[in-house]
Amino acid sequence: MLVHSDYNGLNILMQHGPEGCAVSAVLDWEEVFSWNRYVDIANMLRYEPDGSVFEKNFVRAYREEGAVLNNHWRILSKLEDLVALCDMLTHSNLATPTRMRDLQRLVAETVQVTNG
Repeated sequence: MLVHSDYNGLNILMQHGPEGCAVSAVLDWEEVFSWNRYVDIANMLRYEPDGSVFEKNFVRAYREEGAVLNNHWRILSKLEDLVALCDMLTHSNLATPTRMRDLQRLVAETVQVTNG
């Protein structure tokens, strides 16, 4: 399947219609590649605590659209995100000290969760 690889709220345009809000476009496809859905799920949920309202609604909507998620989707997503975070740490030539600390914190939290 195609993976957007930067799937988050900054790259999603929404529009308000008669039945509420809906996605009207997904932007920024220059990093697309073929892999598995957990990469994009991980990116979307990177800053969400497990079980948050946003996570629950995102996963519910994802499944309602016909996507099948493995019973271990959360850990699979976190492991995919760990790879992405480590890649960003090693290839962030322009990253600010604040961004580097954020990436380090995310890596540490992910390792702690996946070990716990």
